[in-house]
Amino acid sequence: MSILDAAKDRATSLAAGVVNVVGDKMADKTPADATTGQSVTINSSVVEVEELWRDAARMSIVLGELGQVENIGPDRYRWNLEAGPVAVTWESTVHTEVGGLRFAGDDGNEILVSFRPAPNHLGTEVTLRTKTPAPDLLSGALAFKVLYRCRALLQTGEVPTIRKNPSARPSAR
Repeated sequence: MSILDAAKDRATSLAAGVVNVVGDKMADKTPADATTGQSVTINSSVVEVEELWRDAARMSIVLGELGQVENIGPDRYRWNLEAGPVAVTWESTVHTEVGGLRFAGDDGNEILVSFRPAPNHLGTEVTLRTKTPAPDLLSGALAFKVLYRCRALLQTGEVPTIRKNPSARPSAR
């Protein structure tokens, strides 16, 4: 094992320890409602937006390289998410609430999606919130990316990609 490999292993174990400590401390302090999230306005009806979030195949298209969603039963979903070297599988049940959906897991983690008509008849305001031990990580740029792709799919019928762009980028997005 080289010095570089040993340093990488040590850094990985330190990061895992920090995540565990933060998770333990945040579990007791997580508020009853989710943290602040990200919002976008989508030029579609509330019904169309809700149908997108209930359709596992279309949500897999939205997630793209971030993961996949599969329907494993009535109102049950399995989320296979990948962020770099980290891969997480999470099962949830969807609950319809006034003004939105709540994907709740048995572990207490949640994804909350709320919908309301946008002002001046401009479509629907969609807000994505998460309840996890590290809420800022999931409610920041990643949440906005998911909402941005939802908007693109609903308004144009496709998700932005650079797949056919002749570039040296390793990703399709």
